[in-house]
Amino acid sequence: MEHADTVKSPRQRSGWSRLGLPARVALAWAIGAGLLTATVGGSSYSLVRRYLLLQRSEVTTRQAYANARVVRDTLRGPAPDVAGLLATLRSDAGSFPLVNYRGQWFGTTAGSGPNNLPVDFKVALARGVSGRQRFTNGGDPLLVVGVVMPSVDAQYVEVFPMETLRRTLALLRNSLMAGTALALAVGAFLGAWSARRVLRPVTRVAEAAEALASGTLDTRLAAERDVDLNRLVTSFNTMVDAVERRIEREARFASDVSHELRTPLGALMAATEVLERRREELPDRAKQAVDVIGSQLRRLSTMVLDLLEIARIDAGVADVHLEDNDVVSLTKMVADRLGVPLHLIQVAPDAEHAHAMLDRRRYEQILRNLVDNASKYAGGVDRLGIKRDGRDVVVFVDDAGPGVNAAERQRIFERFARGRSAQDTPGTGLGLSLAADQAALMKGTLSVGSSSVGGARFSLRLPESPAESLTDALERA
Repeated sequence: MEHADTVKSPRQRSGWSRLGLPARVALAWAIGAGLLTATVGGSSYSLVRRYLLLQRSEVTTRQAYANARVVRDTLRGPAPDVAGLLATLRSDAGSFPLVNYRGQWFGTTAGSGPNNLPVDFKVALARGVSGRQRFTNGGDPLLVVGVVMPSVDAQYVEVFPMETLRRTLALLRNSLMAGTALALAVGAFLGAWSARRVLRPVTRVAEAAEALASGTLDTRLAAERDVDLNRLVTSFNTMVDAVERRIEREARFASDVSHELRTPLGALMAATEVLERRREELPDRAKQAVDVIGSQLRRLSTMVLDLLEIARIDAGVADVHLEDNDVVSLTKMVADRLGVPLHLIQVAPDAEHAHAMLDRRRYEQILRNLVDNASKYAGGVDRLGIKRDGRDVVVFVDDAGPGVNAAERQRIFERFARGRSAQDTPGTGLGLSLAADQAALMKGTLSVGSSSVGGARFSLRLPESPAESLTDALERA
């Protein structure tokens, strides 16, 4: 059983795959650095906390037992002064001692009696078990050490504050958290930097491919110092050389064929004109044959001329003479030649003095193609308009047809492509393609959309003349 590979569409991809590769690398570095730092920091915090607590417990236990021996020795004497004895004991700042002597509790600090001690701790002392325990009283962390002295029927208890240790551990924890956040930022920066550095050759390849797609066939990649990357560069340049040679070969072939066809076509056209002049002398069936031959020869002649022009454009040898032109006056002159009524020409108020760098011959060919296209396939021209859009001059032709389906709006500018409405109408399918190529030669674009009345709108967008743009800017200022 064969299994077909499935490719996920952009909507089916996960959120991770929607990110660009540099972003994914930076995020992976940040996560890795954060996990590593958090793991090391957490382990370090746990070890340091355990060590400091153990050290504090040992220090306080030794001090409590030392004070317990002093208390025991004093209590062995006659009539001991327990309260005065507690005042003379050495203790840490904030700590306070307690003595349970013959069932009576003595202390040095008011409010620091046995009632503040943990219940289980007092139970253990009552059973004769010495020990220590951490607890909180009023939110303050404390450590209590209890020593049972059965020889004098007494219990010595000393309570030590742990606030300093808590602040130290909090400072350590906050420092480690800040270090983790810094590691995340550094990891993201290093990931983004390394990704850009690693992907730089790939980016250059992508840019070169885009330049090739736009028609810049002399694009090549510079050699790389890395052996593996240089292999990629060499392969890419070799591929581009092969593509360029093939395109040039095909362009020469189309140009040579079209050129060679002109001579026999010229002879056939001359012969057909002779037959058409003597058409009335021919039988009816011969007249029909002459009409078919004449129409098809004219169609073939138009296609050959279009192919010759396309071949020149593809070969990069097309003559382009750009001059500063008044778009409105030139358009009206061309429209008059094409038979477009003057009342169908509409000029926006801000475009009355619009200028653009044009090749007059090619501009007229574009409008001729658009007007012929509207007349043949869409019920004629409904409006010919001129307007400004930013720093561009837009000349558009609206037709009276049903419009162009959105799925066909790119395809109709391909060579020999024809829309559904033109399938049964004579034509070569080269007019719009040639018009788009000629627009590109003048640094413009040709596109199709919908008009305000539902028909198709073909828009020729041309950059405004720099001199005219400066004049308008000065007038606005």
